[in-house]
Amino acid sequence: MRPNRTFLLALPLGAAFYGTAIAGAADLPRTRIKWEKVSLVDNLNEGIDVVDVNRDGKLDIISGPLWFEAPNWTPHPVRDVGINNKEFFENNGDHAIDLNGDGYPDVISASWFSDKVYWYENPGKEGLAEGRAWKQHFIVDGQNTCEGTLLQDIDGDKVPELILNHWTAEKPMTIIRVKLGRNGAAPQFEKVEIGKPQTGHGIGVGDINGDKRSDIVLPGGWFEQPSSDWAEKPWPFHKHNGFKMDHSSVPCLVVDVNGDGRNDIIYGKAHDYGLFWMEQGPAKDGEPTWAQHEIDKSFSQVHCLVWTDLDDDGRKEIITGKRYRAHGDGDPGAADPQCLMRFIWNDKTKSFDKDVISYGEKIGSGMQIRVADLDGDKKLDLAVAGKSGTYILFNRGPNK
Repeated sequence: MRPNRTFLLALPLGAAFYGTAIAGAADLPRTRIKWEKVSLVDNLNEGIDVVDVNRDGKLDIISGPLWFEAPNWTPHPVRDVGINNKEFFENNGDHAIDLNGDGYPDVISASWFSDKVYWYENPGKEGLAEGRAWKQHFIVDGQNTCEGTLLQDIDGDKVPELILNHWTAEKPMTIIRVKLGRNGAAPQFEKVEIGKPQTGHGIGVGDINGDKRSDIVLPGGWFEQPSSDWAEKPWPFHKHNGFKMDHSSVPCLVVDVNGDGRNDIIYGKAHDYGLFWMEQGPAKDGEPTWAQHEIDKSFSQVHCLVWTDLDDDGRKEIITGKRYRAHGDGDPGAADPQCLMRFIWNDKTKSFDKDVISYGEKIGSGMQIRVADLDGDKKLDLAVAGKSGTYILFNRGPNK
């Protein structure tokens, strides 16, 4: 079946969207930030990252098969990305990092269906100028049910780990330790299985129990990081008390929502309607207690979340949206308009206020949302990639 685009409104390249003057969107709140929205490419790619690819001092965008050179966003090749299962690019996330120490950022990428995870080597100054493809290198295999990946420093050594999430509960919880190369030498990778199969669709990283160490949250519970030698010891697994985050977002967020000193969990239903936060209460019998709160159920397929401060008021907000055709036509709300939303914590009502970033413009959240000042105006912008294309959303300040 062809994608249902009946409700989608495509704006011209670089068009600015300052309100919600879209048919069928009259009940949406007025957007609080002015956004200038630029379409980079219309393809099926869903991974994206922001980095200075060519070391010219400007942030560029890597998006699957291409990188886009600032400030004119000129496309250049990175690699060939195949299509699997009819409409899935073989890329469920892009992570930019200089792996071999040559000063140029490389990129790590996995796929839902491929058995292997690879990194792609930046060809450097001459290679970039010539438009050379980035050389593919093997990291790990056995990952053919990979829902998504995170690149995050879990042990505080300033070198991030590659954290794998699988949609099947039959895979062990796997982390890839990264040993960076120097002066162009190849990096090294170590596969660490921190516990028995307790995985499933959805993952988050953060300190659950207040011991200042990052834990790993999954749909059915959380892995507690040991106090030392995390790669040598099994991580204790704790089941959630009374709830399960079925088919949750990648990532979900582990943050202190209400300022009570305990980290809570924010998650979306990646293949259904609903965005929620689980409030952590006092421990009972040594285990956290939780109370569920609904944030929003007006859009479906909340597949990734970001916690950032877009308006520079010192308070972070949730940034998320609808992933287009996450299961083709198989998810509830699959044909609904795509959207990007911001949710702002209201300390008076102890709930989140919704702020529209985009609605009905073909702009969704894909597998990743990247936040950075892309044009040097000291305002945080957004970069997203999904099956309806790759976009930059430039933050133009308060919408007065």
